[in-house]
Amino acid sequence: MPKNTLRASLAACLLTLASAALADRDHGDRKWAASWTTAPVNVFKGVGSVQTAALVNFAFPPATPTPQAVNQTLRMIVKPDIWGSTMRVRLSNTWGTGPVTFGRVAIGLQSFSGATVSGTNRVVTFGGKTSVTLAAGDERFSDAVHVEWAHSGGDDEDEVNPAVEGRNLAISMFIPGSSGPMTFHGTALQESFLGAPNTGDHTLEDADDAYPYETSSWFFVDAVDVLAPSDTRVLVGAGSSSVDGSITTPGNNDRFLNWMSRRLHAAYGQHVSVVNAGIGGDTAAIPGAGQTRPLREVLPERFDRDVLGASGITDVVFYAGTNDFGDKIPSSQSIDSLRSMVQKLHGLGINAIGGTLISNVHQAGTTTATYVAHDEINQFILHSGVFDSLADFYGATIDPNNIDPVSGFPVLRADYQIHSDPDGTPDFLHLGRNGAQAEADTLDIGFFAPSRRR
Repeated sequence: MPKNTLRASLAACLLTLASAALADRDHGDRKWAASWTTAPVNVFKGVGSVQTAALVNFAFPPATPTPQAVNQTLRMIVKPDIWGSTMRVRLSNTWGTGPVTFGRVAIGLQSFSGATVSGTNRVVTFGGKTSVTLAAGDERFSDAVHVEWAHSGGDDEDEVNPAVEGRNLAISMFIPGSSGPMTFHGTALQESFLGAPNTGDHTLEDADDAYPYETSSWFFVDAVDVLAPSDTRVLVGAGSSSVDGSITTPGNNDRFLNWMSRRLHAAYGQHVSVVNAGIGGDTAAIPGAGQTRPLREVLPERFDRDVLGASGITDVVFYAGTNDFGDKIPSSQSIDSLRSMVQKLHGLGINAIGGTLISNVHQAGTTTATYVAHDEINQFILHSGVFDSLADFYGATIDPNNIDPVSGFPVLRADYQIHSDPDGTPDFLHLGRNGAQAEADTLDIGFFAPSRRR
């Protein structure tokens, strides 16, 4: 064998072994830190809007009873909260009914739309193999993958290339056969891109010609990790649609968690990562007999997977309970459930931050009893002493000079009600960009100071 060929072969073998070891060993002063997460909601059913109808008709074969991918490539666009030169991704078949095989997976830096920056796509392996099959209900982390373009090129291994800060990561997944029902998260508020059925593997292509369809959902991927310093704080947002980002502008990253991230990064740089485990419609308590179940799994049921499953988790900020009373769950049940989840966190040495529920006076279908139930949850959050830190969204967003004459509770400030989805009409349940920023401003940044790092 020629020397150059031998060297190349040995280098490839060593790289594979190093990647596998990196993924499994005790990293000492390093740890895997979640940089982006989303919560698997259900399987994609392809109904409910013009866009999803179009997806069924064109992006996914319409002949199957449940939409599925067939011999095609999906390119998911996500925004890492922190970057690093060593990353991994987690694929999810949480709600699938059978195995799904991924023939090849790659990550690269998004350029625009479905295109990636030339030369940045890197193949992701699983146990050293490019193909991986996930059984129904399974999730799987990839091996570590080196993305040298995310590094500054300096001596400090944690120094990030300034060109990637604020940029998106493209995760391309080729499904060679039929996927079966597809695990997804619907409220991505970010456009991703889909190849047409039976068009094959386009994971390593920089151009986006092979991705003619777009979607505002994320399919089959639920986490991106970065190998980071062991003192990196990972803050996970847990709760309902306000956490998920409902009515904030797609593509703008205007959720209150994004604004918290901006404040934390301004103070501490890459040493804090903020990720999202919210699902619209979620409840703080598990619905019982005579109560309404809004999701396949609500927060306490999915807590271990979606919240505790975030790599390197150190802190959780809750915004949960706003939907409970409408689902016939009394405030006492919501409070008991919140207390139980916080106790679980404390048992693991994880901090709990309580976010109070914003005023929902004038929200459709609410009554004075609803406002009282919300107030009881808020009083628990503010005064029970259960939480390690507080974020008083309610106090920061009400208009104390605008009191509802029927209930006696204050209304949201008018400038916090406005948004752009779809026509700006307030729903008195969610806040737009200005309101989300006000919520984020209530986070105690000093709670994340280096002296308090784990």
